[in-house]
Amino acid sequence: MSSMELEVKILNINEEELVSKIKKSGGKYISSSQQYLRVYDLTYINQRYYSNLYELNNENIELRKDIALTKIKNLFQEIDQLLSDEEIDFLKRNFKIINLSHIFTLDKKQTLKILNSNQLKEFINNYKSTPKKWIRLRKTIEKKENKEIKEKTTLTIKHILKDNESNIQQMQETEIEVSSFEETNELLEKLGFSYRSYQEKRREKYVLNEHEIDIDTWPKLLPYIEIEGKDKNDIEKILSILGYSFKDTISCTVDEIYKKIGLDINNMRELKF
Repeated sequence: MSSMELEVKILNINEEELVSKIKKSGGKYISSSQQYLRVYDLTYINQRYYSNLYELNNENIELRKDIALTKIKNLFQEIDQLLSDEEIDFLKRNFKIINLSHIFTLDKKQTLKILNSNQLKEFINNYKSTPKKWIRLRKTIEKKENKEIKEKTTLTIKHILKDNESNIQQMQETEIEVSSFEETNELLEKLGFSYRSYQEKRREKYVLNEHEIDIDTWPKLLPYIEIEGKDKNDIEKILSILGYSFKDTISCTVDEIYKKIGLDINNMRELKF
């Protein structure tokens, strides 16, 4: 199931003081957990395009052609999230479209002509790695307030979407629960996905005014809090209760936090305590 999250972080917190603020404001401790993650990269964008285009052009069965076209349509929705203003201008000038998904509103003959044009192939060839979309396999061992211990493993596609003018990162997550961390890793490897990195982190979970507040600790980083909300005003209310404002927050991935201390975890095979 897919969900959309707006989230902000506050770095380098004093954990003891923050927990005290949460509890004094009526918040409640939920659980502590240890999380084990494997992160997988998607195939290069241009490779997926050429593969799907080959299938579209060479399949004789109409059903297979329709499937290939749907794959390209889904891929273009992904690329649209990466387009710069200059690239949008290029698409308008050369193809009279406002983004790549717009191609599929044209008649089929025109759509196929654009998809096979050298100009579009060269344009797509600029897109190699997928910087804002990845696969995460996570096992969580959670100890709740009543001392109950629960283990859960999830497989998630994480996709950072374009800024919605709130200056808050939009994260789309499509997640399912799976039965085994190791068996799911094996399945992904059989499909051609070898994990890029293994990571560990710890999380303390609280709830305040029906908002989840997470205190996350990663290797080599000081603890930080993560607050989610349905919109900017929603998040601002919780920040205010805790004595913060938006100027105290950042909205980014943990990779970007590590870059602030000179580490590129995308090139680290293991990140452990």
